[in-house]
Amino acid sequence: MLYALLLAGGKSSRMGENKSTLSFDGKTLLEHSLALLKLSGADHVLISGEVEGHQTIPDLLPECGPLGGLHAAVHAIDDKIGLDGSSLLVIPVDMPMLDSLTLTRLFVSIGAADSCFYEGEVFPCVFKLSPQLRDHLDGLFSESTALGGDRSMKALLRAFSARPIDTLGLPENVFFNLNSPEDWNQFKKMQCE
Repeated sequence: MLYALLLAGGKSSRMGENKSTLSFDGKTLLEHSLALLKLSGADHVLISGEVEGHQTIPDLLPECGPLGGLHAAVHAIDDKIGLDGSSLLVIPVDMPMLDSLTLTRLFVSIGAADSCFYEGEVFPCVFKLSPQLRDHLDGLFSESTALGGDRSMKALLRAFSARPIDTLGLPENVFFNLNSPEDWNQFKKMQCE
């Protein structure tokens, strides 16, 4: 079973507008990402954050970034069906150059590892859904919700001895991330080339 979590709950403060509603090729980034996850073979697609017109998983702990979205999703899956070792693919809504081959290669590569990611990147990443993951996330937020240090996706990947996957053969700019209006303009320019 493959679950996918689309992180769409950020403030988009640097962008100045909600990234998930930005549109290209007649689709919003949210619609594009949802279609990509289904094309990549996800059995269940979850959305973290508040997105109008979609069923989402609200953060259990507001203002806790991607790690907070993952925390809420792991609890939602645990409450609904339990944590059975299925894989959870995690992508942010602001990586429009991701493709299904890149995602498929990643989640197929997890093997017996607890998590995996592409070398030099944080997203996309994959985690095995386990009580250990839930308990670790609970422990991180039990004393503080301040982000940074151990409360980051990079630190979580380290804590679970994530398997790094090489990026050889992946398309150029596949990990391009939209954080600012300049990034958005650069992305639109790349689409015209």
